[in-house]
Amino acid sequence: MVLGADGAEVDWFVGYSPPAEKFEDKLQGILTGADTFKVLSAAYAKNPKDAALAFKLARKWSDRFDEAKALEKYKEVIALDPKGKAGTYTQEYYKITVPYTEFAEFSIATSAIGGKKPDVAPVRAFMAKYPNSKLMKQAYGRMAGYYGYTGTKEEAAKFFPEYAAKYSNDASVYSSWLRRIIKDKEPLDKGVELADKIKELTLYNPDPSDYQEIGQLYLLKGDKAKANEVFGKDFMEGQVSNMAYNLISYANFWMDNNDNKESAVAMAETALKLEPENSYILQQVAGIYIKADKEAKALILFGPAYAKKNAAEANNLYGYARFWASQGKNLNDALAAAKKSVELRPGSYYIWSTLGTVYHKMKNYPEAIKATEKAIELAPDSVKETYKKDLDKIKAAAQEKK
Repeated sequence: MVLGADGAEVDWFVGYSPPAEKFEDKLQGILTGADTFKVLSAAYAKNPKDAALAFKLARKWSDRFDEAKALEKYKEVIALDPKGKAGTYTQEYYKITVPYTEFAEFSIATSAIGGKKPDVAPVRAFMAKYPNSKLMKQAYGRMAGYYGYTGTKEEAAKFFPEYAAKYSNDASVYSSWLRRIIKDKEPLDKGVELADKIKELTLYNPDPSDYQEIGQLYLLKGDKAKANEVFGKDFMEGQVSNMAYNLISYANFWMDNNDNKESAVAMAETALKLEPENSYILQQVAGIYIKADKEAKALILFGPAYAKKNAAEANNLYGYARFWASQGKNLNDALAAAKKSVELRPGSYYIWSTLGTVYHKMKNYPEAIKATEKAIELAPDSVKETYKKDLDKIKAAAQEKK
């Protein structure tokens, strides 16, 4: 809330979302007088027939959750501009733009659902008047809120199939229906059908709140094992792992594009906190440290101590050696790791190839040639050509050195 020197309200906004600069920008906008409550009120006092001013004041009151004053202004907008020609309003969150009048009618209609005597009839009337409205899905969503918690079972049983038919590929629609079934504790078989649909639609991006509902459904059915399968330890560990990998992708993206470096490092470190024993995550964070010119931190995280800890793990040593060979750093320890990995898995062609790569980076061409030839000998036909090209590069480098 911003007050003037006389104590009068200048403007307000509710809530805060980062970054802080956006919060500051809003305050600066108020100081410059851009569409503040005070400015709008003064303009409206001079021209109360201006529908755009009435609408903007309605939005001010709505943002402050003063529904009575907001509805009063919305009604003025409709009276002043019944054909919706005065201007348009853009809902930033939904990225949609509609005429002032249409939004005013939508706001009045949906407010009836939340009144002391909830009534969906005004929303139905709005939908009939604006069958192609960009606000249609929100109108259905408001009705889903009513039928999900307040309406009778019979009303809900009629509404939700209509809602699902209208938006058949939206998991949130089935979730709202499922919540109603859980509330009523019936029909549970229909709930299972909806749960399967939700899982199908969210296969690659499951929402924990949806799966919590599905878990609750199975508990109502007396199937605790199924509830654990859907929303148990494995599910949550998967969520943690997915987040860690997403954070690493973000960090690599911005480091590779030479921007947001501080954020990239912070997100990589968050991934490490989530998955501290994951060798891939360790390796990736080490790589990000190197890109950020923090080689010392990379070596602490993914250096000799790591190799010593994994001295009996061939694959981990192979990954370690390959990582440092690609960086051209810490090569002596990378060589020791590659040799130990070969010792543990002498029949693995890709480990021999990595040993060859380390020797190549160290410019020990005779040993690099031997290791790469061994990799070619062991490799399946599908990759032999690739390794032969590597061998040619090593031999060319050896010849150039001579």
